[in-house]
Amino acid sequence: MATIGRRMMSSSKLPGNNSLAPTLLQRIQALDRSSLAPSYTALVLFHPSSSSQHAVVGHVQNSFMKSTLINCRDVHGEPIFVLEEKQSNRLGSAKDILRLHVDVQYERNTTNYNAYDPAALFHLRTESFAQVAKKVISRQHSDIYPVYPFAANDKGLILAHVNRSLAPYLGIDSVGVHLNCYVRQDNIIRGVWLAKRAATKSHHPNYWDTTVAGGQPHNLSLYENIVKEAHEEAGVPAEWLRNDASNEAFSDHTHDPLTMTTAKEDGSCMKRSFYYSFDLQVPDDWQPTSVDGEVQEFKLYSIEELDNELRFGKNLRPAMRAVLLDFMIRYGLLKEAEGQDDCSELSKSMRRERIRLW
Repeated sequence: MATIGRRMMSSSKLPGNNSLAPTLLQRIQALDRSSLAPSYTALVLFHPSSSSQHAVVGHVQNSFMKSTLINCRDVHGEPIFVLEEKQSNRLGSAKDILRLHVDVQYERNTTNYNAYDPAALFHLRTESFAQVAKKVISRQHSDIYPVYPFAANDKGLILAHVNRSLAPYLGIDSVGVHLNCYVRQDNIIRGVWLAKRAATKSHHPNYWDTTVAGGQPHNLSLYENIVKEAHEEAGVPAEWLRNDASNEAFSDHTHDPLTMTTAKEDGSCMKRSFYYSFDLQVPDDWQPTSVDGEVQEFKLYSIEELDNELRFGKNLRPAMRAVLLDFMIRYGLLKEAEGQDDCSELSKSMRRERIRLW
């Protein structure tokens, strides 16, 4: 206990409860931005299948679409995007949709769907997205994200690749992996290591994250990615993350991800976000060390301090409230406020259905 106490804020320094503050459930519900849906248009790709010829893969903010995307031209001077008005979906409702010009041309020229060449169209789409990224993104990311159809029956099918920096502006699904490194003493979880994002990060600099947090590239599994990110961001030995029954310190919770519709504070970049978590019990005397420079410092939060931060604080990156709350619920650590905290309701609020624009 003494070892942890030297590294964490004492309870006497924690902010007091504010009876006028939003409840924990209200703070989590505020992360959901599905109310923005009327100001967005579905991004649709050509995808012949037994049920439909098209697949929704993203949502684009109308103002960004009209001011920027519609004006993007390829190397031949052709428009990269095409707005098709009042298109009927399978439910019979007609709405505007945004499409890639190469998709529209390909569909017009493909009279026999048996001749449909998904690999060729994949290449054309990926090249179109790459040209858009060069035009509208000042600093591109090294990671490449897959573009999936939203439909559940097409799960795992990749229709294109897109630069990670452009993906949020197209409403492409966002997938993140998280590792919660915690300390246990006397069979009780006493603290969780959090990471302060570097001041140079393009999004939420200087906010606090889980011990390890990373985006999910197209060429790694969730497990392979967390092993890589854990080493790069916190110096976690790969051996500690050995994923077999004999390693009781490590647990994989990716079967039950958090799913929410998120957006930036200004209402842009609405997308469906998936958060996949792993947990790791670490030795009392271990401290994380940043290898890649994306973390400026680590801090071991006591459970009391983390509970207070979730309820009243402003130091966490907003979405991390959900990821860390889920951790607290998973281990029965939440200090439930009388008449307020229904763990079942909290859990449900972090696992929402996908919104559908078309």
